[in-house]
Amino acid sequence: MTTLASPARRNFLKSSLVAGAWILGSSTIPMLDTFARDETGKAVSPFDFWLSVDSTGVVTAYTTVTNLGQGTHAAIAQIVAEELEMSIANVRIEHAPVIKKFHREWPPGITTFGSAGFNSAMATIAPACAAARQMLLQAAALQWQVEVKDCIARNAQVAHAATGRSLHYTALIKAAALLTPPEKPVIKSSKDWKVLGQSVQRPDIPARVDGSAVFGIDVQRPGMLMAAVLHAPRFGSSLQSVDDSPALAIKGVRQVVHLPNAVAVVADRYWIARKAVQLLKPVWQDGAHASINTAEMRTSLLRAVAAGDGKLFPRPKKQKEGAAETAMNEASSMVDTSFDVPFLAHAAMEPLNATVEVTATGAQVWLSTQSQTDTQNGIAKALGLQPEQVQIHTQHVGGGFGRRLEHDFAIEAALIAKAAGAIVKTIWSRENDMRAGYYRPITAARVQLALDKDYLPMVLRLDTAGPSLLEYTRVTNSPARDGLDWTYIMGWFGNTYKFPLFDTRWTRVDFGVPCSYWRSVGNSQNCFFLEHTLEQAARKADMDSLEYRRRLLQHNPKALAFVNALAERAGWSKPLPKGHYRGFAMNGNSALFSAHIVEIAVSKPGQFRLIKITAGINPGIVANPKAVEAQMMGGTLFGLSAALFGEISFKDGRVEQGNFDSYRLVTLAQTPVLDVMVMSTGDRPEGVGEEGPPSIGPAIANALLAASGKPVTRLPLTQAGWKLDV
Repeated sequence: MTTLASPARRNFLKSSLVAGAWILGSSTIPMLDTFARDETGKAVSPFDFWLSVDSTGVVTAYTTVTNLGQGTHAAIAQIVAEELEMSIANVRIEHAPVIKKFHREWPPGITTFGSAGFNSAMATIAPACAAARQMLLQAAALQWQVEVKDCIARNAQVAHAATGRSLHYTALIKAAALLTPPEKPVIKSSKDWKVLGQSVQRPDIPARVDGSAVFGIDVQRPGMLMAAVLHAPRFGSSLQSVDDSPALAIKGVRQVVHLPNAVAVVADRYWIARKAVQLLKPVWQDGAHASINTAEMRTSLLRAVAAGDGKLFPRPKKQKEGAAETAMNEASSMVDTSFDVPFLAHAAMEPLNATVEVTATGAQVWLSTQSQTDTQNGIAKALGLQPEQVQIHTQHVGGGFGRRLEHDFAIEAALIAKAAGAIVKTIWSRENDMRAGYYRPITAARVQLALDKDYLPMVLRLDTAGPSLLEYTRVTNSPARDGLDWTYIMGWFGNTYKFPLFDTRWTRVDFGVPCSYWRSVGNSQNCFFLEHTLEQAARKADMDSLEYRRRLLQHNPKALAFVNALAERAGWSKPLPKGHYRGFAMNGNSALFSAHIVEIAVSKPGQFRLIKITAGINPGIVANPKAVEAQMMGGTLFGLSAALFGEISFKDGRVEQGNFDSYRLVTLAQTPVLDVMVMSTGDRPEGVGEEGPPSIGPAIANALLAASGKPVTRLPLTQAGWKLDV
């Protein structure tokens, strides 16, 4: 892969051909990308780096999309097989090197978030493969002295029907690589797909099952040492002093490293380091928020939304403060509910870790990450290096959910390795992972829905309060606008439903707790606030839940068809046994729809069982239906855990949860029948990964409202007076 950094096309081709590998690519990358430029400012064609083909015909595609475990790499392999008219068995997907040539406009640099993986690949690898196919056809036509239009690509060969001649790609690669890539390669229309759109098996599953897949925590390097870390027990605290001698007395301990807010032990083995660091008794200097408590935080947030003094979001056009106030005064009735949700941990299966080697000329970093470019830049700054001196080796990721967009743990590992003067793998224990941030922000909201005489919405007034994750995150993304954290209105503007007027406001209330993106971000709580408000409006109208939503979807036939199909799938119109109740909730926009219908049984007051969950998604174009189904299942269970149990709480400034005994996840025994409906009626991919979590919690809350007649205003449900009965 060292040749990939070469900016000179001819020199690159020469070195590649000698090595027995040829690189193909496209000169036009639409939608998400811009050209890289050389030292003179001239655009460098992507011809040099998207694909390589070895002498046996195996194609390797280099992607900037991280393999987070959700199956996107399998979909990318389908793209390659589709556009190159070849068997997917001969396609390999590797993560691209972290160099500027592969940087994109959005997601910025090299990073993976926002359910943009497949979309990104369709904007990069798909046209690259389309260009490669056209160049192979042209190479064959030139060799045979025939028209390109009379040649076809199939089964990794180019054929000329009129003469019966055919050549394998391996016989054409050398000539094709010397041709000029087409200016505007045309990718296939979805109606012509033969590989995409099919439920092919994921090639990475066997390695994940048998343990041969290498995650960041599995990395082994010659002479590697191990480090365990002990962080300050309160956010904002700093290390004042520590006696190293108890740790240094342990056989196998090499060094104790002091960090601004932590202390680390470097040893021959991890469990030696872990034992030694637990013997230390650091003295910490507390910061400004050392005494925070969850109860007090909730009180201050609910007081803020009740006051209604938040800053008005400036957009969209339906945001009309005076008109909204007038409409509220003229309303026939009102739904007025205050909600609150807690901090949430990401709780990925693989704890945070990074292996780092720092030398006089640079650094090598092996880790599981979602944000390669930000990590590279962050480590470079911490070590006093240039970004190109830091080489990132991306590994399989054992769960990201937004936590691995941050790179605090990687910087920490780099500083430890530098201090130790050796290659060191730093592993955060589960307790460190759970207690050292970052979290989804704690949030309160007051939602006022003004209704006309027909119980249709006239205006939606939202007062929300909480800390700004944009102030804490180190992710390169859209910054705060006009001092407003835009994540607080995700899911309100551009929503599937139709609302004539909005009045949305936010009050910043900070507690010194690091916050960041959490799977589905603001939608994770806003869907709960909105859908439970709509459910109360439906009850005021004395209407069936879905019938009320249908009134708000008349402008969107696709969304209406989706809701009807999901209702049919779940048997919504069928009568329920005594004590059983259903709830519906939906998340989406004008083109992307996801929803849940939940059936519960209430055995006694405050106690319920989950009987069945029917999940549905229409993400536009679907690359692999079974992979989409699996993602929707995983996202549903992720959101279900948060709705039932999820909470990071504070007492005297300390996080109370430390492991899965106190931060519970839903178990197999607690999981009911889970049926997933996958629809595909769009003309472009819209994303899947973040669509599972938002609507499962409010669907349950709506079922509980049907059962008890009382709104659910707080999550998790254990804090709202409801207990899951298995």
